[in-house]
Amino acid sequence: MKWAFVDYENIGSLGKVDLSSYARVIVFLGAKQPKLDFTDTKYDRPINLVVIQLKAVQANNLDFHLAYYLGKFDSEAPAGVAFDVISNDGGFSPLIGHIKTSGRACKQVKIANTSLDTQKLIDSLMVRPKDKRPQKVISLRNHIASHLRIKGNEVAIQNQLNQLVSANLISLNADGVEYKK
Repeated sequence: MKWAFVDYENIGSLGKVDLSSYARVIVFLGAKQPKLDFTDTKYDRPINLVVIQLKAVQANNLDFHLAYYLGKFDSEAPAGVAFDVISNDGGFSPLIGHIKTSGRACKQVKIANTSLDTQKLIDSLMVRPKDKRPQKVISLRNHIASHLRIKGNEVAIQNQLNQLVSANLISLNADGVEYKK
């Protein structure tokens, strides 16, 4: 039996996770994330899903909550329950290692296809003439949210925007978005 602890702020969509392989799924939702995105995934049986919606926006707030509940459930769950921490954040590694020393099976599951999402976004922008691309930052953010199906996930949208800047495809200024290619 496995339980999942999902860092939703980090992965951006539950459609990337096979929820049916878990007896219990605990999803940690950031304060700026009003809803969950399951994409088009359908399940043939009910999913035992608990959502912990954070109220405050603060650095590492979600990580601290996830760590708290991981410790809490480690003391409450039967010994045979394995824990999967679903996050691309490497900061959980020491805690996972510590939990394993107590005898509980615990591992991190990373979602590998985030770079594919970035490439999909880049492709969608580059096939359009420059004058047809989003010209304002808010328009680009809306394009990212819509195209990658991450509407409402401000952290994931910002991460994608940062990826475009890091890849030197765009620059942001007071006037809006400047495309370099």
